[in-house]
Amino acid sequence: MLERIDVHNHLLPNLDDGCSSTADAFECIAALKAAGYQRLFVTPHTGPTDICSIRPEESQHHFDLFVESARKADIDVKFKLGGEVRLSPELLKMRDLSLAVTYGLKSPYCLVDIWEPDWPQWAQDNINWLLANGRKIILAHPERMPVMQKDPGLMDRLAGQGILFQGNLGPLGGSEPEPVRMLAEKFLREGRYFMLGTDCHRPAHLPARLAGLRRAEEILGPSAVHRLTFDNPLTIWNAA
Repeated sequence: MLERIDVHNHLLPNLDDGCSSTADAFECIAALKAAGYQRLFVTPHTGPTDICSIRPEESQHHFDLFVESARKADIDVKFKLGGEVRLSPELLKMRDLSLAVTYGLKSPYCLVDIWEPDWPQWAQDNINWLLANGRKIILAHPERMPVMQKDPGLMDRLAGQGILFQGNLGPLGGSEPEPVRMLAEKFLREGRYFMLGTDCHRPAHLPARLAGLRRAEEILGPSAVHRLTFDNPLTIWNAA
């Protein structure tokens, strides 16, 4: 079986809207390992607002406890800490780069998300600020963003700035409405994604994520999917 690296999940228990217990996290990890995932970036929400108001030091504390629990449970998977940064006007006002966490907390690669129905100027200002400060931006699950449905040219404009894109496996496996699934398949076929992640929050998410992995291989073939789930993520892993 080919080795894989998950680049987006919410498995750290009792931190954000992800796993509510260590047992749930271990259940997810066991299923992911059976699917070839030997390395996991854990990426809790972070930023200054709402569910994302989790500071890096808080994530680090939960991560250290979790890794020790996994070690005691003889879980043979490698972990590194990252985060999913919510773009917001508040982030830009604070100008606190520590909130713009990166993979490994030391690489330049920064996973970000946004849920606005459009692409406000402050979102572009966030992007410009992060790029100016050396961040390499990876936009999470663009297929789920309403603005991508309305403005197909946005992805080209962002790609022109060097933005990379991380697709979610869930929509490919039927976890989202049909328009989202269709857009995910379109982006996949067009080679828009730099990498694919599970964005797994709990055990109930696993069937759709693993079905999405199989669907991606049906569309692109195993070798191409391996690039998206191992080769390209390995670049980030080695930098983290």
